[in-house]
Amino acid sequence: MNVNYKRSLITCIIFGILFFYLVIHFAIVGPLGFQTDRIHRVVSAAAILVAMVGFAIMLLLTNKKEKVFDERDQLIQKQASTIGLMLTSMFVFIFSIILFVNYQDRGVLEVSWVWLIAYLTFSFAYFITSLITVYLYKVDE
Repeated sequence: MNVNYKRSLITCIIFGILFFYLVIHFAIVGPLGFQTDRIHRVVSAAAILVAMVGFAIMLLLTNKKEKVFDERDQLIQKQASTIGLMLTSMFVFIFSIILFVNYQDRGVLEVSWVWLIAYLTFSFAYFITSLITVYLYKVDE
């Protein structure tokens, strides 16, 4: 198993869990509850910290002096990054349009949605790009 494949698989798991945790947590609490109760922001920040520490540990443990990174790996990373960027942009655009449509009559958007967009974009980008990388490695076998 390729080191780049292992890294992508672990990254996919870490940020996939983070992404779905943030979505579920925010859906349960709601934008007003998230904004008014500090504990929800603290718990979410702790989850983000755990994901980032896990990601850093994974990078340290999979870091090897001799890097076997061939043209196939470069092509897979390029394809995954391109598709990941496109899907992340579409995700942010669609999410923003949905928020606009739902809140245009009010004229005000709770600031907690901005927090959610920021962290979902971050976790979604890592998750989807690593998922695509894993898929491309599997297809290439």
